[in-house]
This record gives sequence, C-alpha cells and structure tokens, in this order.
Amino acid sequence: MTILIICLLVSISQIYLAKAVVAVAMSREGKGYDNHHPRLQQSKLTGWGGRAYGAHQNGFEAFPIFAIAILLNLIIEVDFYFAEILALSFVSLRFIYIYLYIADFSFARSTTWTLAFICNIGLYILPLVY
Repeated sequence: MTILIICLLVSISQIYLAKAVVAVAMSREGKGYDNHHPRLQQSKLTGWGGRAYGAHQNGFEAFPIFAIAILLNLIIEVDFYFAEILALSFVSLRFIYIYLYIADFSFARSTTWTLAFICNIGLYILPLVY
C-alpha cells in the first residue's frame, strides 16, 4: 500500500519536474522569465522549451487517470503486488516519457506513453478481477 501512495506522490512531482524545465527555458529567453504573464510566455516557447511545456501539460492529463486507478485499488484492497508493479512501471515510464518528449524522440515518446497508458488500464482491470 505504501508503494502505491509513494507512486501517487512521484506522479504529482513529475508534473512539476517538467515545469522546472519550462521555467529554465523561459528564463533563457530574450527578456527572461516573465512573471507578469508566464502562461503567455509559455505558450510561445519553441524547441525543447515548448516540448517541456507539452510534457508538463501532458502530466496534468495523465495524473487524474492514474490517481483514480490507484485510489480504486486502495479502496477495493486488491492484491497490492500486481498493483505496485503496474504503478512503479507507470511512474518509471513517465520519467522516460518526459525525457523523450524534451529530447524530441517522438516515436519513442509515443511508444512510452502507450506503455504507461496500458499500465493504467491494468490498474483499472485489477479491481474487476479481484
């Protein structure tokens, strides 16, 4: 159970790991980090900064699906062994995904996203078969 909760915390932190890279990209732009209009500046980022912003946004999309799956497994008290394997795989794949997104390895990134999504589906199936 502890591993599942830790995976939730790691998944949240991954969103802000990508945001930290976005902040670096923003600070390296011509006028530096625009704290008055950061979202406008973020939307104009290109290259690795723009891709980091995409990874950051994708984290917000992926987290709720993962969080609900984890909570469902905790509430139903499934066999945590399999849930932990899927959760650890998900967060590991998400770290790889963030790197691949920023580094512009699009096919590998999409493959990694798909594998992480399959882990999520597995987390939803576990309570059904328990």
